[in-house]
Amino acid sequence: MKFLKENKSVAIVVICLLIILVTGLVSLAVKTNNGRIVVKEVKISPYGTDLAGSMFIPKSALKTDQAGNFINKVPAVIVNAGFTNSRTYLDNVAIQLARCGFAVFQIDMYGHGHSEGTSNRGYPNPPSPFTDDISLLGAQDALAYLRTLGFVDQTRMGMCGHSLGGSASGRLAEKSAGFFTLQDKLLNMLHSEFGVTITAEQVAAQDADAVALAALSEDKLPLYEMGKAQIVAEDRIAVRNYLIFDADAAGCAPHVVEVAGIPVWRALQANLGLVMNMSGHGGKGMQDKDAALSSEATLTMLALKGAAERDTWYQTNLSSTQERAISTKLNPFYGDASDRAVQAAAANNRLRMITTPWGWHGFTALSTATAKAAMQFFSTGMSYYNGEIVAGDSSNTIKNPVASHWLVKEIFSAIGFFALLALILPLIDILMKLPFFASMHGEPQMPLQSKKSPMFWISMIVFVALPVLTYSKGGGWGANIKPSPFSTVELTTRIAYWAIIMTAILFALVIIKYFAYDKKKTGVSFCDMYGLRYSGKNIAKSIVLALVVFGFVSVLLTIYYNLFAASNLKFTPAGSIIFTALCKEQYYSWLLYSVYFLPFYLLNSMMINSARLKEMDEKTNMWLMAFLNSIGMFILGFLQFFVGYVRTSKTLFAIPPGSSATVYMTSFFFVMLFVSTIYNRKLYLKTGSAIPGALVNLLLYMIPGIQLYMYYSFL
Repeated sequence: MKFLKENKSVAIVVICLLIILVTGLVSLAVKTNNGRIVVKEVKISPYGTDLAGSMFIPKSALKTDQAGNFINKVPAVIVNAGFTNSRTYLDNVAIQLARCGFAVFQIDMYGHGHSEGTSNRGYPNPPSPFTDDISLLGAQDALAYLRTLGFVDQTRMGMCGHSLGGSASGRLAEKSAGFFTLQDKLLNMLHSEFGVTITAEQVAAQDADAVALAALSEDKLPLYEMGKAQIVAEDRIAVRNYLIFDADAAGCAPHVVEVAGIPVWRALQANLGLVMNMSGHGGKGMQDKDAALSSEATLTMLALKGAAERDTWYQTNLSSTQERAISTKLNPFYGDASDRAVQAAAANNRLRMITTPWGWHGFTALSTATAKAAMQFFSTGMSYYNGEIVAGDSSNTIKNPVASHWLVKEIFSAIGFFALLALILPLIDILMKLPFFASMHGEPQMPLQSKKSPMFWISMIVFVALPVLTYSKGGGWGANIKPSPFSTVELTTRIAYWAIIMTAILFALVIIKYFAYDKKKTGVSFCDMYGLRYSGKNIAKSIVLALVVFGFVSVLLTIYYNLFAASNLKFTPAGSIIFTALCKEQYYSWLLYSVYFLPFYLLNSMMINSARLKEMDEKTNMWLMAFLNSIGMFILGFLQFFVGYVRTSKTLFAIPPGSSATVYMTSFFFVMLFVSTIYNRKLYLKTGSAIPGALVNLLLYMIPGIQLYMYYSFL
């Protein structure tokens, strides 16, 4: 105890590490349902490119007989996050589905998270949700992997996804379930392989066996039965359950198809659900909470006239003509899943529903309502909730389930996030007591600014306002930069391009202000005023210090990831800021973008440390500067999310096409700018230089800064 009192920094680091350990144990307990679920890291390489994911497996599904055959086969669901998001984005959905007894394969799309790039798989950059299978980005390969697992019930499988992942779900539905009924497929075989002329009445009757008996000779009937057996076997294992989170159900729109030469209208032959956020894709925000219920896309997918009712089951109907058949309303969505009518529709792959939870497009990851909808949808559609659901028997069913277990993990993940940030300065304090770093210690310049100076406040306003006013449009300035070894992460490239331009403009203003005002007023050199006077030896040691801090954090995150089922340290004020283990490709991107963002972090450190006020104590001034440094991005984020998205489903300030992900980075900026101010000031007071703080912040915050879509890799 005496040792810890005398070594406060060591004590704080130890306490923070213990807190992080506890958060990891809680995360693991939530993910595994206290040991009832096995969570495995999975990597497959069907095209020489790794596809990574987490597999949630109920322990009961792993029981085998003496011959090694699995006794309890369970349904499976692929969970697919959206563009620029890793698999953990939909932890809320994956965790809750696993608690329903499903095997859940939660994937990183190619180019995301720990999955490698898209080049070997043949996908273009950037991926599009609208062109054929370009949005799939690993969904087909994930399905192929599930086909190899003996404990998975191959006749009951589903997929859900958000944004681009929702489009991937739609494309998989188009390819796997398709639009032909089993009888349609058999009639097509009779027509194409046996030359049988099929009438419209026979298509409407949906009885291929009767047609075969009437039209085929005795010697051809066995051939028909052989073909039928193959078609039936393939039809039985088609993926028949899809839930789309705030996205276009690409490829799923009902349309006219030809059955044995007869044109008829057909809906997707799968159970299909839409979770459309009120302020998200296709919504109009709080100004019109019901907009998605009557949108053309919804009415098309659900085959309805007028407006759909939220949280209601519908059943599609077969059409015998080219005219669409209007769906039939069934029961409340959150009603008893064992209802006979609902189960009959599920068995025939005809269930439809829509729900419209509160929130904007990116709120899906924070939505308990979304996780709840997934539990109800897949349990009903696949007649399974920790055991079989039998039509008409409510002894095992699901009805309005609780879907908040994942929140415990999120809360503790945020606690771990702040514990990580809290240990950085004590860690640096420990390191700087080492003889190697002794020469870095120095005296800071005396405070030069006055709170009574109009020039000081004008310059602060300019330095806060200019980045904020340009950020929304600036996210599109680098949109035309192509993938290359010098541009590996699309979104980070765009922001880096904006940051470099802003830094150049603001640095020019700093120089002008210094020579026009500060030099005459203070008589202090430019380097002394902005904390740039530092020997080459100490700059090199500053780099070493920053690398050691990064290395410590990187190892810690890797251990956390591996010990606690791919868990991360995450804080989500609107968009998520995520500290997680880096895969090998991301280390190159981390280094690359550290070079690009160095001027931005250095200038920020210069401004923070030159803004010490003569009339204010150091602590008060530090908190004031942290507030000023971050308030601009905080206000921008608040306006974009709560005044823009929530009210109208659009940003308040227009953004270039394809730049919506930059909006979510405002959360990263205001958190980073606030905390980095504290690091910068503390290190400045120790060293007398703005350089060490800038380097530590740069290398540390580049970890969450590159957790995005990587569209180029040569590793």
